[in-house]
Amino acid sequence: MEKTELSKDQLKVLKASFDAFDKDKTGSIPTDVVGTILELLGHTLSEEELEDVIDEYDEDESGQLEFNEFVQLASNYVEPEEDYDALRKELREVFMMYDKEAKGFIPVDSFKQILRELDGAVPEEELDDIVDEIDADGSGTVDFEEFMEVMTAM
Repeated sequence: MEKTELSKDQLKVLKASFDAFDKDKTGSIPTDVVGTILELLGHTLSEEELEDVIDEYDEDESGQLEFNEFVQLASNYVEPEEDYDALRKELREVFMMYDKEAKGFIPVDSFKQILRELDGAVPEEELDDIVDEIDADGSGTVDFEEFMEVMTAM
């Protein structure tokens, strides 16, 4: 797979993804969440492929990826920038399926359902953490920009 030169926007998205999984703000994420992140980026790897990828990028074999290691790994899976508009359009369509009344937001429960459908293995507690982070204002809703941020970050 070919590395993509990352734009500032893509780096911002990757940083947001990284931060969402760096719950203790240690500057690193456990390698066991890499598969989940890649799935959310649209790439499902077998256990063996995932182990190979992690071995390649977890150079110090700490079981953790620092942000720079994560960016190196993710750059193999991030689509070139031209696809950002297409991705935004696709995500807008998904969002609108849940925002049937076109209010401009969806309830956090619907958002959690989307995340469950993407990865049924995400523990409920982790879903709650993602929702708490994205719904920082405590409105109980997720607007499209928040939705876009999470969906492109994962």
